[in-house]
Amino acid sequence: MPIAQVFKLVKPQTPSEKKTRTVVDTIMVTPESLEKWKSPPFQRPVRQNEKVRALAEELKHDGGVWPGIITLGMLDGVAYVIDGQHRKEAFLISGLKEGYTDIRVHYFETMAEMGEEFVRLNSQLVAMKPDDILRGLEPSIDGLKRLRQNCPFVGYDYIRRGTNGPIVSMSVALRCWRGSASETPNTTGGAPPATWAESLPAKEFDWLIDFLNIAFSSFGRDPQYGRLWSALNMIICMWLFRRLVLQQDLTTKVEPLSRELFKKCLMSVSASADYVDWLLGRKVGEHDRAPTYARLKTIFVQRIQLETGRKVNLPQPPWSHR
Repeated sequence: MPIAQVFKLVKPQTPSEKKTRTVVDTIMVTPESLEKWKSPPFQRPVRQNEKVRALAEELKHDGGVWPGIITLGMLDGVAYVIDGQHRKEAFLISGLKEGYTDIRVHYFETMAEMGEEFVRLNSQLVAMKPDDILRGLEPSIDGLKRLRQNCPFVGYDYIRRGTNGPIVSMSVALRCWRGSASETPNTTGGAPPATWAESLPAKEFDWLIDFLNIAFSSFGRDPQYGRLWSALNMIICMWLFRRLVLQQDLTTKVEPLSRELFKKCLMSVSASADYVDWLLGRKVGEHDRAPTYARLKTIFVQRIQLETGRKVNLPQPPWSHR
């Protein structure tokens, strides 16, 4: 039975169905019909692991009957797989010509609504990672969408894999940016990244996008500079960016830095092989925070003096002394 005909049969009809905009039915599927089931932009990547291959063998023995209920989202006449993409993959690699599955079809008005349902459904079933939740909420949070558009090197999966993939995760970037606003930079405590992102002002996203692009032009994506994208280096650099460039939360007067001069300082950071080597194994916390700042401060002061010919005084917060 063509999938288009199936969806004609499962439009909400009862009062409860119309209220929830969902229906449940049992349908026959074929490899051809499954081609029309699309993956929404917030869906996690499909991985052919041992569990998927084992399920493919089970399907062969069970006559193509899928376990559980598949959740599909309907938007503008297109079916999107909200929950069940790995079961779909298992069926496709099984070689079966037809199968049977129970489906729950939810009708949406926007992709943002579908993303919220994805988060709600998966949060009930499994412990989702922060990046999985952020990916699902991206369609409904303008700041996340703008950040991804302007910083394509920030993502949710396969961090530092390949030449074009993301090199820093969205959750790490958000945690570091939030932590850099405190007098003592820290990535622990506070609301989860998704909750914080929902309430983050547009201007904060603008500043974060600004910083990330400066960092990317200075650090790049070469593997030898991967440690510069660690949470420890990023949060201290963000802390300096807020106070030197944005002039935020200063207890003592510090001469502001232009974005161009700040970028040159970050370039000097990436050029310091000793500092990059030193970062190996370092974590955000009291033990490594102060010595990291001391090293970065030295690099910044040297580059600023080289560029301007003037001595500079950078912030000396209490946490930088041990």
